[in-house]
Amino acid sequence: MVPGFNIPAPFIFMFIKIVAAIGLLTLTLVGLTSASVLRDMDRAAEQYNQGDIEGALKQYENIELRLRSLGSLRLIPAKDRRNLLLNQARLLYALGRYDDAQDSMDREAEISGSSNGDSRFLLLNGEIAFRKATKNYRESAKQDTRLLEEALHAAEDSLRESLRLNPNDWDAKYNFEYINFVRNLMNQNQQGKIKILMENVRVEEQRPPALPADLSP
Repeated sequence: MVPGFNIPAPFIFMFIKIVAAIGLLTLTLVGLTSASVLRDMDRAAEQYNQGDIEGALKQYENIELRLRSLGSLRLIPAKDRRNLLLNQARLLYALGRYDDAQDSMDREAEISGSSNGDSRFLLLNGEIAFRKATKNYRESAKQDTRLLEEALHAAEDSLRESLRLNPNDWDAKYNFEYINFVRNLMNQNQQGKIKILMENVRVEEQRPPALPADLSP
């Protein structure tokens, strides 16, 4: 008997062994799952490098679905999960599916509590905000510059924070300076130049030159 309890000691020790076995099984499952995820992410990267953006995206989506079905998305290493969801978001962005790209990044924020500590997420947030602002401005009959200004301001804030975390990111620097230039034109009431700039920003499907190395598995 265990002192102070009416439970025989053998049952206590058996319970401890069962808990330990479950813990070991969970760690083994997570390890196997993580290895499988990395292999599948390698395949997605290969498809991307071969020019199959849709195929790579489908591979990433299937990985996430499998992890969710196993309840393992929160258990795999945080770095692998971030890369999975960020790669997925970047491909959606490249296809012009900006809302879906944002949803993918939001899923990471839901799990980790925030993605604001990762400059890569902030860079993509800024890029999405800019592209959506451009698209909405061009498609709007009124072309409200006030709404454009608000959206550009939000994009600029995300890029500024990205640069604070990673000052050597040239993509973030270029995008930040470009948006800052457009906002300065707006402050000078240079509507003609703004219209030309907005109409020449590509918002259709486009393939980025390459997945950055830090986004590859």
